[in-house]
Amino acid sequence: MSRRKAIAAIGAGTVAAAGLAAILPKGIAFGQTVAGAVYGDGEACCGAPYVTIAELRSDTAPTAPDGLYYVTDAGREGEFAYDANDASSTDDGGTIFISVSGKRYKRLAGRWPASVYNVKWFGAKGDNTADDSAAFQAAINKAQEQYAVDKTGGTVYVPPGRYRVTGLTVRRPYVTIKGEGHGSSILMNYHNSAPVLDIQRDDSTTISLHDFELRDVMIKNNVNRLAGDRPLVTAKLLVSSRFTNVVFRNSNAFEGGSGYNGSGLKILNGFELAFTSCTFSHFLKGYAVDMPCDSLNIGNYHFLDCLWMYCVHGLLLGRGSKSMANSTLLSNPKFVAWQGGNYVKECKVKYAQTTVASSPAANQVTLTNASGFESGQVVLVGSEDRLTPALISAVSGSTLTLDRSVTVQNGDTVLQGTVAVVSGWCAQEVRINVGHFEGCDVGLLASNHLGLITIDGVHAGNSSNIVVIDDQVQYLSLQNSRVFASDPNHLWPDWFTVVRITKLDSHDNIILLDNNMIEGGSAYVSYAGREVYNQTSYQPKVRFQSRQAGAVYTGNFPQTFSGSVTIGGSWSGPHLIMGTYHLWVDGSGALRLKNGAPTGDLDGSPV
Repeated sequence: MSRRKAIAAIGAGTVAAAGLAAILPKGIAFGQTVAGAVYGDGEACCGAPYVTIAELRSDTAPTAPDGLYYVTDAGREGEFAYDANDASSTDDGGTIFISVSGKRYKRLAGRWPASVYNVKWFGAKGDNTADDSAAFQAAINKAQEQYAVDKTGGTVYVPPGRYRVTGLTVRRPYVTIKGEGHGSSILMNYHNSAPVLDIQRDDSTTISLHDFELRDVMIKNNVNRLAGDRPLVTAKLLVSSRFTNVVFRNSNAFEGGSGYNGSGLKILNGFELAFTSCTFSHFLKGYAVDMPCDSLNIGNYHFLDCLWMYCVHGLLLGRGSKSMANSTLLSNPKFVAWQGGNYVKECKVKYAQTTVASSPAANQVTLTNASGFESGQVVLVGSEDRLTPALISAVSGSTLTLDRSVTVQNGDTVLQGTVAVVSGWCAQEVRINVGHFEGCDVGLLASNHLGLITIDGVHAGNSSNIVVIDDQVQYLSLQNSRVFASDPNHLWPDWFTVVRITKLDSHDNIILLDNNMIEGGSAYVSYAGREVYNQTSYQPKVRFQSRQAGAVYTGNFPQTFSGSVTIGGSWSGPHLIMGTYHLWVDGSGALRLKNGAPTGDLDGSPV
């Protein structure tokens, strides 16, 4: 192919890589490095004159016999060709420039696919000073415009830099946004309410958007956002899409609990979504990830090797008023929350905690201090023996309106609960394989009606409640896991639980604890009587087997055991209750029995 024929071919489309190779001297390409060849920071060749974009647009550039030019504007470098056959293309600010006389100059792709678009081509600075939103949106528009032609898309490339952006939208499938790693390519948010990125077909349609990918970038919030549900990234009806090596980070200004408002990612009615090696960090007042649903055939989420650091609410699944979300699989997740209710780790984080002053209505509590509580938060209300999880639906002055009735007394605790995973009413199945909970008030809050919960190989340290069952959960299996709370100075109350049951609708629940190591005593918090703690009047079917250590149970339910069973034994502590009869060990070591609750160590009769 001759050089002149290649130039003429531009009118019908971008010059193919093979054609470009044919017109260049041997071993020379448009760009001398791989990154330069792909993303346009190469050097000129073949005698193409050096020009600026301003010169092309103003018709002041020198005449090039073959119509080839090399643009030298910083970050926008690259080879351009004059297309005499095009009189209709628009100036997109990155790949096509139009002169005052109507000439079209088009960027040449070189050896690489023409479907990759560098945000710097469109004017992005990446200096954390200039507003790069328009440049990013222009690159996104370019990547998605091909969908109308042949149902394909493109890649938006984000070179290393800190880009101030907001209000970006993706409205077509097959768009990839890719950086050079979350430590290098960073999207900086400075808006107090708008999302950085919104992904959905159209605001008024119910058509899904599929095959979107975000990878190798960080999205970081740098302002105190307005209160309420204001995530950094939003999506609706997102299908068959991927998030890979992405960091969602709130400001790290969190000493003493002064972290910024804001949440991370919210996807409504998503389906078949994969998250690989993602991190969600420092969302101290909102949530990290929310996956609500109000439609059929959604769910099937897979989180692989993801990390939640210092998030008050880590992962919210299946919150909605109808339908069911399909299965969620978490493979090797790690949740490091730090507890709000029972201790403050290294004096760095303190979540909101206060006491009840009064209860104006069945679903309301008036607090002695309402600062730090916002609509949408999960709170734990009550006392050590009467804990009730609830969602704040409204805040008015010092009064919280909750999504359920609660039984409270003046002086009860209201705690902004640090919850790793919330499995909402619409979540059908949650599986956690080889994970880690550290410093959570609740590891998994399960309110998925008729759902299936499987937890296998979890390391749960210093967490008040590993699982809280707060609705009809058909089946819960906790196995091959280690549960402990290190307390060498005995500063924490002995009310930690492995499984706490706060609400049931019937007896039709199965709870299986198999082959777990439950630490207790000495330098550890005692789980005596609280391996399963049932606050309800219903009697789920509970089975313990292959226990390695620890305590057992409190509450009403039939149990089956294999192996040894250890019960605290004192009259005022956990002991054996059969019907109305109480059996305990007195101070001298004798076994005593009484029909009715004992009132002292020597009450009842020796056995």
